[in-house]
Amino acid sequence: MNKLFLSLPIVATLLLSGCGSEQNNGEVISKRYVHKYGYAVSQSEWESNNYPGQVITTMRNGVTITSTYEDGLLNGPSTHTHPHSQTVQHFYLYEYGDLKKEVIYDALGMPIREKTQLSPHRCSITMWYGDGTPMSTEDYADDELLDGKYFTLNNELESSVERGNGLKTRRDQHGTLLSKNHIEAGYLTKKETFYSNGNLEEVAFYKMNQRNGERKVYTEAGDSLAVEEWVNNQIHGKATYFVNGNKQTEVYFLNGARNGIETQYIDGQTVEKEIAWNNDQRHGPTKFFVADNLAKTEWYYNGKLVGKRRYDELLAMENMAIQAAEQFNDSAQR
Repeated sequence: MNKLFLSLPIVATLLLSGCGSEQNNGEVISKRYVHKYGYAVSQSEWESNNYPGQVITTMRNGVTITSTYEDGLLNGPSTHTHPHSQTVQHFYLYEYGDLKKEVIYDALGMPIREKTQLSPHRCSITMWYGDGTPMSTEDYADDELLDGKYFTLNNELESSVERGNGLKTRRDQHGTLLSKNHIEAGYLTKKETFYSNGNLEEVAFYKMNQRNGERKVYTEAGDSLAVEEWVNNQIHGKATYFVNGNKQTEVYFLNGARNGIETQYIDGQTVEKEIAWNNDQRHGPTKFFVADNLAKTEWYYNGKLVGKRRYDELLAMENMAIQAAEQFNDSAQR
């Protein structure tokens, strides 16, 4: 359950990105080398002479990559098709190795996203709805959002960011509201995501585009699913998870790993189990309760189930090793 709550939608990478770049991975089936005058050359000829022209790569996943080179550098247009199609999915424009523009197209050839590199640290990003209506225009300085305008499917201005401050509204290709991103001084400070019915799904706080502060997650009906504390993009502190609106689990995290006591409840009231964690491993007692009475205790050492006596032995050996190391360090410093 925890992993479900901690995961982020894959689409967030695309929607919140600044001046990033696209990659295409897959196994190469073949490569063809074509001189700019139209005749084919061998790979060895191409590499030894730095011919101007194109390299046409066929991938196992059905993608065809056509890259234009001059003097051994990418220069001019390069394209990646949709799998098993001649329709371009990614278009890149290079100027002697420097990426100047990239455009993403849907399966019908309609543009979805265009990024133009204005300088090494400045870029502009334009996005469209599925019918070709403009969705947004943005200007970035690296990851800092300077200005942005966000439109509805009816091409009405819905929200804007000016001089690094304002509201960034995101919708999917069909116009359904995805999120409201609150921007201050160019960076995300609060993000609200929504279900398709318009109900709030999640609210989280950020600092310098990293999650910092409280994060709350809700069901589509509005019941609580999770309340977490985050520091520098890692879950850190107390986290509480709910089922049917009742508290089910309360656990503590340290830099993304479970540390401390996890308590599990029945109907949000009665303690059912207590688990001791250290660096995301069970370490110490796991206690089972029946009607608020302790029924059974299991002992773990670094994630392995052991008996109580063996746990005490291992813990004593660990303490002895720590003391010996401290004594050695003290002697070395003298």
